Amino acid sequence: MSAIVAFAASRGNDHSAGAVEASPSATALARGTDAPAASELASATPDPTVEPTPEPTVAPTEAPPPPPPTRAPTPRPTATPNPNALSISGRVSDQAGAAYGGVCVTIGPPIRCATTSAANGTYYVSLDSAPPGIAWDVRYLVGGVVKVERLGVIVSGPVVLNVVVPR
Repeated sequence: MSAIVAFAASRGNDHSAGAVEASPSATALARGTDAPAASELASATPDPTVEPTPEPTVAPTEAPPPPPPTRAPTPRPTATPNPNALSISGRVSDQAGAAYGGVCVTIGPPIRCATTSAANGTYYVSLDSAPPGIAWDVRYLVGGVVKVERLGVIVSGPVVLNVVVPR
């Protein structure tokens, strides 16, 4: 009991702010000492916080392969021209008589590339929606430059214009 009284007496005389004292344990009182036993110190120490086991990092997935290239659309076959329809058709060739493909054929009033000559030099422009007897200006362009003109071509049925375009 003397330890409790001594503790209470020392507590009453302590004027320091915020001082905290611990009371001796029951085991220490039974032994007659103020020091706690080693087993008490071990049990008074809190268990360490166990760190959670980290989840393994998932390996990144590979990027999907790029899609295959888009194929160019299959060109639609052109309808067989009506041999009796209003039209302008013909063959484009160079000075040597060789077929001249890729020549832009315009008809006027200006219509940008009404058609382009095929690799064999042939071309066809349907004028079915136009009334017969109209005069058309026909131009043949290469690289945006007019190379040949046929002005005032009257179309009252199928018209064939074969032209020589200089290269």
